[in-house]
Amino acid sequence: MLRVVASHQPPLVFVNEAADGSKNFTGFLVDLLPMLLETAGLPRNYSIRYIPAAGGRQLENGSWTGMMGELTSGRADLALYPMTLTAQRAKYIQHTQPFQDGGYGLLVKTQAVNTGYSFLLPFTWQVWLLFLMAMLAVVLLLTAMDLATRKARHAALEKVDSRKVQRSRKRDKLMGHAIETIMMAVNSGAAPASRSLGVKLLFIAWAIFSVIMLAAYTANLTANLTVNQLAVQIGSLADLAQSSAYFGVPADSSVSSYFTSSLDKAALLLRPRMIEYKDTDDAVADVRRGKIAAFVTDHINALYFTQVKPCDLALGSEVVGSGSLVLALKPNSTIRGKLDDAMLKLAESGQVPDLRRKWFQDNSECDSEATTEGGRLSMAQAWSVFVIPAVGAAAGILIAAAEVFYYNKMFVGVQSLRHDLSAMGARVVLSRRLHRQPRSISKSLRFGSATDHTFDVESPVQDADDANSQKSAADKAAQRDGSGSGSSSAKQQQQQQQRQGSE
Repeated sequence: MLRVVASHQPPLVFVNEAADGSKNFTGFLVDLLPMLLETAGLPRNYSIRYIPAAGGRQLENGSWTGMMGELTSGRADLALYPMTLTAQRAKYIQHTQPFQDGGYGLLVKTQAVNTGYSFLLPFTWQVWLLFLMAMLAVVLLLTAMDLATRKARHAALEKVDSRKVQRSRKRDKLMGHAIETIMMAVNSGAAPASRSLGVKLLFIAWAIFSVIMLAAYTANLTANLTVNQLAVQIGSLADLAQSSAYFGVPADSSVSSYFTSSLDKAALLLRPRMIEYKDTDDAVADVRRGKIAAFVTDHINALYFTQVKPCDLALGSEVVGSGSLVLALKPNSTIRGKLDDAMLKLAESGQVPDLRRKWFQDNSECDSEATTEGGRLSMAQAWSVFVIPAVGAAAGILIAAAEVFYYNKMFVGVQSLRHDLSAMGARVVLSRRLHRQPRSISKSLRFGSATDHTFDVESPVQDADDANSQKSAADKAAQRDGSGSGSSSAKQQQQQQQRQGSE
């Protein structure tokens, strides 16, 4: 059985304690180990033992601490740990081919930086551009639709009553659609006074769109007022040295050895301010609390902590040191050659990159797009809202076209029919139309004629009253004529009877 030791090094190794006190191991290296053994043709028979230690360092008596001590003492055959390969370690242990580039990263807390353009942060520049284009398009459409329908209406009224056209033109002034549209975008507008239904429909769609966008803008602006942009104040060891702040490193690790034995000038300056942590979680907590300015650890471990909530940590721009991460084996291990070949085969087949994506990217709790956008509304989220004014514009154009067609082709006929119905009644109009004797509006409604009758298209009731009064006058005249003819006929009959009696 292969004896394996492991330590908590996320995302490479996660160690979780079960209810019964046993340890559960997951992570990149935990998934990689059985794949390596199977590819190498070795039995998948191994046990994992947990030790709370780092890679280890050499003591003055020549012995080693940490994982190196477990391997050099013969207590373990393999260390499931991201061992940074150094010249000193390579003398005492066997190791596999590298599975990840090494180097150390600076884990720092992001700082809030206020900007002078905070009012633009709620939306991305693409959303702002599309919003302005939509506003311009709506203004132009409203103006064009209003002009077209108003011109067609005036032309139709001209055929009926020129005086009505003058009064209508006084009322129908060009609407201030630009001002109305902009005011509605800030939820302070009123409905347009246009008579066109198409104009009103488009304005309603724009009002709904404006309410949604204003709500999104207000919510994102509130979130961005406190923290407008996240920035990293310390990006390198030089920045850390100039800040005169303390920093942390993992205890008994290659990182601490780098600062104690390196000839790097920045490392020499920082050595007196170095704090060693046996527990990585404690170091990360101190970075968040501000007790230390940075925590220098393996780059892959530092990257992991930038991808977990509350997403307030970042990596410095500089990668400190060099080297590779390997799986360490005990001295004189007989399985090194097979594991090396297996590591190369897995890398060539794409299985190792798949594992990296699974544990380094897919498990991220911080949305990279949301982080970079700072809580801003992007096109991927807002495109569906722009469908509302688009649909309103299409429907408004169709209705406006129908209105123009009505005024050009049907308005005069409809008004003629209304006048005939009010003047003669439905039965007479129907009878005349069935016998193909329609009354022409050009003959019956000529303004300024001798009869001086006027036709008001907006006051059919008054026309009906005039017609009724004329009809009543005609009936009275007929009754008078009838009564006169009746009396004369009675006198003739009386005179005839007298002549017969005398004879």
